[in-house]
Order: sequence, then C-alpha cells, then structure tokens
Amino acid sequence: MVAGLALLPCAVAAFAVLVLQRSVLTAAALALATALCLWALAIFSPVLPDQLGRAVSDAIILELLVGFVVFPGILFVEETNRAGGRNALVHAIQSLSLAPPRAVILVATGIGVMMESLTGYGVSMFVTVPLLLQIVTRGRAIFLTLIGMSLMSWGALSISALLGAELADLPPPVLADAILYASGPIAAVLPLFCLPFVPGSTWRDVVYAIFAGAVLVMGIALASRWIGVEVAGVGGGLAVIVFCVMFASLKEGFAEALSTPSILPYGLLIIGVVLQKFIVPQLAVIGVAPSIETDRVSFQVLSSPGIVLILVTIISIALRPSKSRVEESFSLLRHVAKRSWPALASILLFLMAARLLVEIGSIQALAGLLSQLGLYPAIGLVAILGGIGSYVTGSGVASNALFMASAAATGESFDALALFASLQHSAAAHVGIASLPIIAILLAALPDREATDERSAMRTGISLALVWLLIVIASGAVQVAITR
Repeated sequence: MVAGLALLPCAVAAFAVLVLQRSVLTAAALALATALCLWALAIFSPVLPDQLGRAVSDAIILELLVGFVVFPGILFVEETNRAGGRNALVHAIQSLSLAPPRAVILVATGIGVMMESLTGYGVSMFVTVPLLLQIVTRGRAIFLTLIGMSLMSWGALSISALLGAELADLPPPVLADAILYASGPIAAVLPLFCLPFVPGSTWRDVVYAIFAGAVLVMGIALASRWIGVEVAGVGGGLAVIVFCVMFASLKEGFAEALSTPSILPYGLLIIGVVLQKFIVPQLAVIGVAPSIETDRVSFQVLSSPGIVLILVTIISIALRPSKSRVEESFSLLRHVAKRSWPALASILLFLMAARLLVEIGSIQALAGLLSQLGLYPAIGLVAILGGIGSYVTGSGVASNALFMASAAATGESFDALALFASLQHSAAAHVGIASLPIIAILLAALPDREATDERSAMRTGISLALVWLLIVIASGAVQVAITR
C-alpha cells in the first residue's frame, strides 16, 4: 500500500480546493510541499539531491513548452476580442437564420469546438452563451454550453496532448491517433446530446445530428492525421460549420459577415498553424531545429503553436487603426501577464511535484500497483485518476503533469502504452468541464447571474463529466477486447 502514497499530493490538492476552498495556485503549492515531504522522508528511495535538481530542470523545460502556448494564446484572445472578432463571429452565425435544433448544433459543436480549440481557457463560452440564450432557456443554455466545451481533448491547439506525448515518450502523431479512439465516440454523439434540450426537435433533426456527429469526427480525424493534432479540434469544428452552412437557407449575410476584417486573425491563425506543420520539418532537414532539453524531456521551439499565435497577434495589432498602438500594446501585455501568471505558476508547481514523484520512483510503484489489479481494472483506474486530476486542478495540462507518467508506465506493463496515455489524456480533458475554474468562467459568461445558476452549472457539469468518463473507459475496454 506504500505505492498509494504517490496519490497523496493530488489528494492534498483536492482537499485544499474542494474542502478548504483555496485557489488552484495554493493547492499546487501544497501538492509540491507534499511531494517534497515524500522525497525528504525517503519513503520510495534514498534522498539524493540530484533527484530534486533533475525534477526542477525537467519541470522548467515542460513549463516552457506549456507557457509558450498559454501566454501567447491569452494574448491572441485578448487582442482579437479588443478588435471585435468575437462580436463578428456572433453576427456571422446569427445571419444564417437556422431552425433552433440546427442552430444549437452549429453553435455548440461547430463554433464552440472550433473556438475552444483555437483559444482555450473557456473563451468559447463567451461566444456560445449569448447565442444559445437567444435560442433556448437559461438552464438549457448552461447544458448546451458545456456540450460545446466537452472536446477539450483538442482544446487550445492541443497543448495538453503535446505535453502528454512528451511525458509518455510517444511521438505526437501516435498519441493523436490513440486519442481519436478514446474521445472520438464522444465527438460522434455530441450533436445528438444537444437535441433533448431544444424544443420542437423532429426525426429529421435526429438524422441531421447523426450526420453532424459523423462530420465532426471525420473533420477531427482528417485534420489530426494529415496536418497534426494541433488543428484537430479546429478541423472538426470547421467541418460542422461548413456542414451547417451548406444546409442553411440564407447564406448571403453569412458571407458578408465573414468578410469583416476583425475575423481575419482567426483565419490567419488556422493558415499559420497549417503552414508551420509543413515548414518546420523542412527546416529540420537543413539543421534548423532549436531544442531545449534534458536527458528526459525536450521542447522543440519551432514546433510550438505559440510562434504562430505571437505572429498573428502582432499582425492583428498592426492592422488595427490606432494612434496609440504602442501604449495599447503595453497595456495588453500587462493585462495578459496579470491574467496568465496564476495558471502558469500553478502548472509549474504541479510539474515540479510530478517530476519529483517520477524521480523518487513513486510513479513506477503506483504503476506496479495498478498493473497488479489486472488489465480492465487498470483501464478504469487510469481514466478515473486522469479525471480526478483535471477536476481538482481545472486543467487537462495539470492532470497530465500529475498522472501521465503513471498512466504510461502502467500501459507499458500491458504493452499498451499509447492506449493508456490516451485514456489519461481524454479522461482529463472531458472531466475538466466540471472543474471549478470552468464553471466559474461559464457563470461569468451568463448575463444577469441568478441564484440558481451555480447549482445548475455544477450539477450539469458533473453529470456530463461522469457520462463522458464512462464512455472513455468503455472505449478503452472495447479496444482491448478487439485487439487481444
């Protein structure tokens, strides 16, 4: 049972957030303090100063990998919002005049998925909530908004997938394929899950939703396979948008709305990420491939989506007419730094705790314990741990930092490394919709907050998270049953 102590840092963090109602940053600091105690008490291995040094150096490199997307991502979001990009998107969707069931599918599984994949951090809800409130009642809008957040497996240009691949020592395309099998079934049913909450849905709408689910999965699969996991969610969301526009009766206003200059940065971002996927390998051939690494982890600088985010943000600022552009830019940087530092600091502390647990051997011990339980119980427990990590920290990135190493080690013992890594990643992504930070952002997006909103959002988030977790576990079990 000593191996179970590897879960102590996460348990302490959960107690701090859920019982003591402390911030995620405080919880991360307590998790690190707990990991340091396990190291100092020599419970898993003798105390060696080098263990701490290696954990810190690994964590810093992984923090660069994450931070180089998170900070530019928030910068991009804030700049596009100031330029009116969000309002322009809302106007474009309204111009289609779709019937309520089809409009909801477009907003939740098209716009919501695409926006969350491009920007992350719950930003999509500030677009989807106002649109949904024009179609359905407040309680139903809360449910449908969380439906749109349910594919965080590919959120924010898939930074958690890239980190997960690094921690599991897997090529990103290999993990991306495995994630598609774990999360694909959820993507397929998302449009159908929308219909019970839209009055007046007919059997034609059910057929429409089935096709929309198939289009969503195909868009994700093709983008992931032919371009890269970074644009998988964007590809899926765009595919649904195209599908919905094709069957819309009014399209003239939509085309005009899309030509608004404030929407340009979104298109440039998509094009930039696609070009990056083709240019970076060519640069590597001629020896241009800067990397920051240790013997255990690495950060391939030119492959980071953060480069494109920064370039597109600079272009957006340059194109925006302003007499005080420099002053506004510094104001923007200060605002983004203030908004991003708690998240980045929390992730760094969780990464340090996780890497220290790896160094002292506790993660390997935990993996050994899980392996002893058998293949199918291990599938369930790995997914549950991933979900718990995301629910506590509010981030699939932080959950992967805490538990991806143990999931990978457990998978290796069953000769199913990619499968177990994808279960960890997908469970963390889907359960994240019930986390306190996501619920807080949803409540902030709701106008004229009511007393019952928080309870309704929490209940809905937890219910959906449990359904998605069961689907992920079932997906893993079916994959094992088919291949063995």
